[in-house]
Amino acid sequence: MKKSGFTLVEILIAMAIVIAIAVMMIGIFVITNPMAKGRDSQRKKDLNRIKQAFEEYFNDKGNYPNGDLLENLRDKSNCKSMSVFASYLSPWPCDPNGEPYKIIVDTDQFRIFTNLENREDKDIPSNWYTRTDILISGIGKTEINFGVSSPNVFWYGKYVNSNCDVNNCLSSKKGGCNSVDRSDPNCENGAACCGDNCYFYDKTDSGSCTSECKTSCCGQGCD
Repeated sequence: MKKSGFTLVEILIAMAIVIAIAVMMIGIFVITNPMAKGRDSQRKKDLNRIKQAFEEYFNDKGNYPNGDLLENLRDKSNCKSMSVFASYLSPWPCDPNGEPYKIIVDTDQFRIFTNLENREDKDIPSNWYTRTDILISGIGKTEINFGVSSPNVFWYGKYVNSNCDVNNCLSSKKGGCNSVDRSDPNCENGAACCGDNCYFYDKTDSGSCTSECKTSCCGQGCD
């Protein structure tokens, strides 16, 4: 009489299927976890509140927070402080994970960053983790994936000197600067300028190609 039961191979196959299903379910849970979505929503809300507060501060002071004040806003011990930025935003918000938000300020521009838990969030720039055209000094792309900024700079763009106007783009031809053709087929998505010889408009010297204003891409299609 033939014995009933499972062979070792059948048992291993069954275990593999169960494990695969479990991994898939965990992945779906992580993406759709309502608690994670709630934290991400709070992060976006916080950053937009800070952005508004920084603009109000700029309207009053003529500059964005800097020096000791900026260091205090970056200090973890001031999370939820009622006094550190009391006139503009109180309590001072920090990431739901308890860490302060990452802030970069330079003269007349600022950028504020966070790391959303849902990597499929629609507000994360496309191909964020594989792009090579995003340069943020001192911060790795795995540490952040969402941010806000002052109106004169992209939060995820290459750092731009405050003398450069990101709303205008020039190209270098035979040593001089010329306005660019925004319909250039070599630039994707309608970018104003792309390649090795693009420059933002130099506000201090109209039409000059200074190295501080050089960029790999500028215009609408560079987001």
